[in-house]
Amino acid sequence: MTSSQKSVSRIEDRHSHISIGLRLRWNDLWEPIDALGWNEVGFNFFHAREIAEPQLELKRQLSPFEGRIVWTALNTSDEVLMAALLNERIFQQAKALHDNTELHQRLVKLMRVSGMLPQKQAVLASLGQRISESEMADLIAKRRKERPLYQYGVMVDSESWRATVQKAVGLSSAVASLEKWADSFSTP
Repeated sequence: MTSSQKSVSRIEDRHSHISIGLRLRWNDLWEPIDALGWNEVGFNFFHAREIAEPQLELKRQLSPFEGRIVWTALNTSDEVLMAALLNERIFQQAKALHDNTELHQRLVKLMRVSGMLPQKQAVLASLGQRISESEMADLIAKRRKERPLYQYGVMVDSESWRATVQKAVGLSSAVASLEKWADSFSTP
């Protein structure tokens, strides 16, 4: 991975508001996966099994491409799941506060620090995102049920993947516009 690809993966928005359905070749079979946290240089996905080989054969519809696993996380503890949930909320707050550069940068730095769960909860509470213990337990249980044990980060250098991302961005923009338009007709 070039230093420019590393920069893009860290700076560019990662999208999870819609997933991109892909196929992963596993033991000579193509099985579905959902690309989350995606941008033009990669994505992450969850899988029930450990994948040891870093090179992946992937495809979107009939367009094959390759990816390389660059990180793996094992989601076995409540603490790991809680950290992921808190970091997702901090990221959403940082995106909403892009006009306040200093606070935006502090939130991004906080999100990237491992641990510090009580401090992250306190920061979210100060931003109006208080999460009770019972609500967090429910969120953890839901996350554990929705997403299997292993999470993989994949880097991709493929025109096919970049075209897929561009289509997904266009589609999600159209859906968001339609939702705003539909909301304008709802009664207050």
